[in-house]
Amino acid sequence: MKAISGDPLTDKYALPPSQAQRDYKLDFGRSDNLEEIEAGIKETAKGLNWANLAICLAFAKIDREALYAQAGYKSYLQYLDQAEDRIDMSRKSMSDYKRIGEAYLDHKPELQLAGFQPEGHLNKLRYLEQALKAHGPDEVFQRIANDPFRRFRDYATGGSPSERSDVEPVLQYLPDIQITPERIVVDGKNILNFPGDLDERTKGELTDYLKQIYEVRAAGNRPYVLNVYDEQEATAVERFLSRRRARH
Repeated sequence: MKAISGDPLTDKYALPPSQAQRDYKLDFGRSDNLEEIEAGIKETAKGLNWANLAICLAFAKIDREALYAQAGYKSYLQYLDQAEDRIDMSRKSMSDYKRIGEAYLDHKPELQLAGFQPEGHLNKLRYLEQALKAHGPDEVFQRIANDPFRRFRDYATGGSPSERSDVEPVLQYLPDIQITPERIVVDGKNILNFPGDLDERTKGELTDYLKQIYEVRAAGNRPYVLNVYDEQEATAVERFLSRRRARH
């Protein structure tokens, strides 16, 4: 991998020069020596992790630096509508990559201070913002640097290991959700498309319900419908869940 235009990589969206400029040999499969093959696997795996981080940072840059305007798009969401064909990647993957890149950029100093290593740990960044909303920052950054993936995920989401799958695919899909007073945008698509003849009261109720559902989904949790008598009962249920999560 070579530095762009041969210039030093000082851009905040770029990888460290030691990673961006290193070469990887992929012929280790020809060897009959176990140690040589294992060394090749380890070295290549490191390269894949750094390559994934480069992709994450690139998507964040396209959005934050409005690079989509170069292709005539007015917004990142408009760009996403065509990006699947432009770069041959699913919208789901693009959303996850960008979320990781944004978390890395927004908290890079704290991550580095805590000793966080991107190699093999990028998926934990998907849960960083959620963890920071529920816990103190010092504890969060220490845990993201030292906890295994599943332990940090459960810590961030409030779920116990018994409630989670033991299998965690790379870049598991979490939708990119943006909620405004007029729109709920999921992976770049506005889901509030009601028939024109639907009355305003019904539109308002449905919009309210959908916002609550996707606010829960945006936090990485699963929304469930619970039949309660009134708002006081709903508050009591939420308090019970908060106490239960604090014990696990």
